[in-house]
Amino acid sequence: MRFLSNAHTHTTYCDGKSTIRETIAAAKALCFVSLGFSSHGDQGFDPAYSMADGRQERYVSELRAFQAEELTANEAPRLWVGVEEDALTPARQKKENRRVLDYVIGSTHYLVKDHHGQPIAVDGDPEALKAYVRTEIDGDGLEMARRYYAIQVASLLETPPAIIGHFDLVRKYALSHSLFDPSGFAYRRIALDALERAFPCGAVLEVNTGAMARGTMDSPYPTLELLGAWKEMGGRATLTSDCHDASKLDFGFEAALRLLAKAGYHSVERLGRDHSLWETERLTLLKA
Repeated sequence: MRFLSNAHTHTTYCDGKSTIRETIAAAKALCFVSLGFSSHGDQGFDPAYSMADGRQERYVSELRAFQAEELTANEAPRLWVGVEEDALTPARQKKENRRVLDYVIGSTHYLVKDHHGQPIAVDGDPEALKAYVRTEIDGDGLEMARRYYAIQVASLLETPPAIIGHFDLVRKYALSHSLFDPSGFAYRRIALDALERAFPCGAVLEVNTGAMARGTMDSPYPTLELLGAWKEMGGRATLTSDCHDASKLDFGFEAALRLLAKAGYHSVERLGRDHSLWETERLTLLKA
């Protein structure tokens, strides 16, 4: 089967390579039925990475114009307007996002906003991350993972989003920079406990292929174990490419669908074609 939607899509308003218009054209070429935009929202720090200095307002305005145009013409894909919101975004901005947007992806990228003049992200400069762990956490990568998940769970429960973004992003540099063993029991217990604590937020968990598209991972976020646990809890899932380049809008979708099926899912959520944010699509049998 083909998954004809994507809810996690970046643009040139943040760190994406493609414009809104270019991405819509790519979605139409793929016969997408729906498409959600989610550039990194204004978060009050790291302005080069997020939509600071009024960019978020301009982004929303441009998207609303495209959305109105597509709705008036009754053309696919149905467009949705969102942002990817970091856990450390101020509460005031989080409240505003929920007032003016169709949906929010709640993600955790940062451990701290300012460490000697720069933010420390688990998916940013790996040398800066490694130095932070060495100097501030006595080199304890598992403690770094605990802090990451504590930040994430607190944000998800305090201001629930529609989608949980790349839940286990903290794995990105775990092996390559010897931070911790992501296959070890100690880390897996930390991640599973955090997933269970996050469940009451009611959000849809994304299966995210973005790191596959950028060549830094060979499988999606989250792991099969976490995805299976989410299924056992009764959690819903969606599939996203975390697109930063319109030419890779559906990158890795087949592999992600296989992962969902292996985790026991018989259906997946996608952005709706009408007025409801979500619609449920059945997974058909996939060949091994």
